[in-house]
Formats: sequence, structure tokens, C-alpha cells
Amino acid sequence: MRKCLKCQVDIASSTNSCPLCKTPIKSGDVFDVFPKIMLNYKHHSLLLNILKLCSIVAIAVCLFVNFTVSKELSWSWFVIAGIISFWLTLVMALRGRRHFMKMLFGEMILIILVSFLWDYMTGFKLWSINYCLPFLCSIYTIAILLMRLFRANLAKDFIFYATINAMIGLVPGFLLIFNKVSVLWPSYISVIISIVVLAFLLVFNKRQLGQELERRFHI
Repeated sequence: MRKCLKCQVDIASSTNSCPLCKTPIKSGDVFDVFPKIMLNYKHHSLLLNILKLCSIVAIAVCLFVNFTVSKELSWSWFVIAGIISFWLTLVMALRGRRHFMKMLFGEMILIILVSFLWDYMTGFKLWSINYCLPFLCSIYTIAILLMRLFRANLAKDFIFYATINAMIGLVPGFLLIFNKVSVLWPSYISVIISIVVLAFLLVFNKRQLGQELERRFHI
């Protein structure tokens, strides 16, 4: 976009002179119609630091529990991979990438499926459902809630993917009921987080939730 300093009009064409007064337009009079806006996340710096601390603590706890229980590192690698994937997706989200919530959900499903496959191929010692499934469901459900804090324009995607993630987070609860898990506390954490998120959506976003489910599933 060009600007005539004499007429004070904006000129969309690439002409070198003003079509009204014929005043030559200098190169310094050119400006961008859509200037780059530098995003400021200083007000989220405390939250980001808390997330970093929580990620480090989660990794340390997973490594400690994994090594204490089995004397070798196995399932903890999947939880660590989930945390790394969360941070990669968060970086892309802060940079304005599109469809990152969908990508976040896909990452969670992929890591869970790979953990099941690896557990099954190595004797099915149940670490995939004792630890990986509940931990990853909890991490990614919380991640989606945090994404909503960073990006205020994600209401529809937030409602849909938060609901789906929370419902998957209830799966460890059914495994508890049918006595399919041998370590209980990770499943309790996953179920509690999922129930809280679903209750929040039903209380504060009931109408939007119904509209989003109808739009996506035609129900």
C-alpha cells in the first residue's frame, strides 16, 4: 500500500505517482496494510514457568516410579514423549499455527496406541494402561485447557476437543471397575480431571457444547 503525503490518501496500486495530484510517491511512503503484530505473552510468563516446573516434576516422578517398580526404563519414555509433544504443540499454538488442537489430540492417540503395541509386544506388563493411558489423558486434557487461556479465539475447538479428551480420560475408570489395572492412583487422577472438565463444560458451556456436537456429529 502507498500513501500520498500531499492528499493523505491511500493508494492500492503500484503506481509511482498520486492519481489525484500527480505527486511522486517516494519509496519511504510505502507501508504494509497488515503490519506484523508482535504478540506479548509477558502476562502469561508466570503460567509458562509453572508449566515448565510441572513438566520437569512430572518427568522426574515418572522416571523415579518407573525405575523403582521395574528397575528399567520402559513406560516413562511415552509419558516424556507426551510432555515433549505438548510443548512442541504449545510453541506452535503461540506462534499462531492453525489446527493445533486437532494435532494435539492426534499426538495423544498416537502415543497411547504405540504404548499399547509396545507393551503387548514385550509381554504386556500393563504399564501402558497403569501409567501411560491415565498420565497422557491427564496431561493432554490439562494442555487443552491451557491452550484456551492462551488463545481466546478457540472456543469451538476447545469445547469439542476438551470433551473428547475428558471422555477418553474416563476410560481408566472403567478399567478400575473391571479390575484391569494393578496401579490405581494414576487412573484416579485421570478420572477426577475428566469429571471436573466435563462438569465445567456442562455447567458453563452447555449450549455451546450442544451446538458443537450437533455441528460435528449431526445429532
